[in-house]
Amino acid sequence: MKTKTFILTITICSMMMLTFGCAATSQGPPPEVFKPTHDSLIQYGVPEWYEDAKFGIYMHWGPFSVPAFQTEWYPTRMYQEGNEINLHHIENWGSLDKFGYKDFIPMLTAEKWDPDYFAALFKEAGAQYVAAPAVHHDGFAMWDSKVIPFNAGVMGPKRDTVGELIAAARKIGLKAGLATHYGRHWKYYTFRPEYDTWDRKYEGLYGRRRADDDVPLPEDAEHWKDVMREVIDNYQPDYIFVDGGVIDASLKFGKPYFTDAMYEIVAYYYNRSRQWEKDIVITYKREVMDPHEAVEDFERSGIDYVRQTKWQSDDKLTKTGWCYVKDTEFWSVDYIIGNLMDIVSKNGNLLLSIGPKPDGTIRPEEVVRLKAIGKWLRTNGEAVYATKPWRTFGEGTSVSIDSAHNPKAKKAGKTTMGPDSVRFTRKDNVLYATIFNWPDSGRFTIKSITSDNPVSEAGIKEITMLGSNEKIGHRLTGKGLILRLPKQKQGEHAYVFKIQAKGELAME
Repeated sequence: MKTKTFILTITICSMMMLTFGCAATSQGPPPEVFKPTHDSLIQYGVPEWYEDAKFGIYMHWGPFSVPAFQTEWYPTRMYQEGNEINLHHIENWGSLDKFGYKDFIPMLTAEKWDPDYFAALFKEAGAQYVAAPAVHHDGFAMWDSKVIPFNAGVMGPKRDTVGELIAAARKIGLKAGLATHYGRHWKYYTFRPEYDTWDRKYEGLYGRRRADDDVPLPEDAEHWKDVMREVIDNYQPDYIFVDGGVIDASLKFGKPYFTDAMYEIVAYYYNRSRQWEKDIVITYKREVMDPHEAVEDFERSGIDYVRQTKWQSDDKLTKTGWCYVKDTEFWSVDYIIGNLMDIVSKNGNLLLSIGPKPDGTIRPEEVVRLKAIGKWLRTNGEAVYATKPWRTFGEGTSVSIDSAHNPKAKKAGKTTMGPDSVRFTRKDNVLYATIFNWPDSGRFTIKSITSDNPVSEAGIKEITMLGSNEKIGHRLTGKGLILRLPKQKQGEHAYVFKIQAKGELAME
């Protein structure tokens, strides 16, 4: 009887395997597809959802949000003797042996943190993806980490803020991932016998004690990989933002193991995504990778041409610092929308940062700006989402708005669109022309479109304006396409003309 039962079981299992495939194989991980090499990683393709998304939001939030002074780099500068932040800290919080960075953690309460509110706000703002703040250079993990002992699961908020925001965002249809800045942890804190960093019981936050000029070691890269694997496996993120610090060790000291670590983690993430059967994105900085291997991110910086490979720029709403900083000013909605359209016209995405307070709320100034961006996108999003660049990104001048807040910027710091600026995007046989000024004359000339260089060889079918039912009168000349604006100003911040061609758009 046992033999017959065994044979019957084998027969049924064999038939099921023929029909459905081997159960052992389907339950186990599929073979690795990607290896940490250029030839392997260039097989990666940017997913359609990210190509179409154009706009995402992330956060800078951690114990540095408690002192809220100048910058999220407070943790490192408070230990640099004579630094302005060092002097501020001693005056306001006490000596560094009595009150170190660790002592801010209990004040990061997140008592009013509502991930559902933030997810809904981001969706209202028009964002298509969200990156939860996982860990900054300070080394405090905002999730219940098994790799980093100083974490939000056991101290401070005592909750998994990363997982909560990712779950809330996914619940309402947003792509969700996380932001990591942990790669500079090998040289972030200063160690002195008179500082609390010297005490080995705090190594889980400050890292192991080392001299100021010590070279980062291979085990530092291994620890970074452990952290990255944990968040990848915990949250199956749709997107990961990797700050430049991870490969600064390679650039400054010529240590290849940090670059190797980056490649290994990217390959690991790509392979895990195959197991999850989802399309994912990871961004990098400092030109450490090839733009065909992952998506390159430029901090507070654009480019001056249409880039064939996908790219991203990360920027912020605040003028001072990236995190919650007291008494900061904020960039205008005009600037943010102009920056978004400039980036999108060149095949990029914008990732915009906000800074919650220690209690988990954000300032009204940020809420107002996010909602205004969303209002504009609800009217004009047709010219943003799922669009492609045209033969030229645009035309016109730019205006310097503030160089003091971006000393590392090229030329004159931040700029906004001039009154003659235009940015182009396209979809099928439609060209969208976004302008950033409503001329008193009621006329606007687009100089990139002329009788010798038309939108389409077949001509223009009609021109309308997003948000208006009125058809736009126009005249094509050798000097440009002259548009007659509606008599009443439509909307604010920027204005989009929908130019529908009779045939295919001319791309050269």
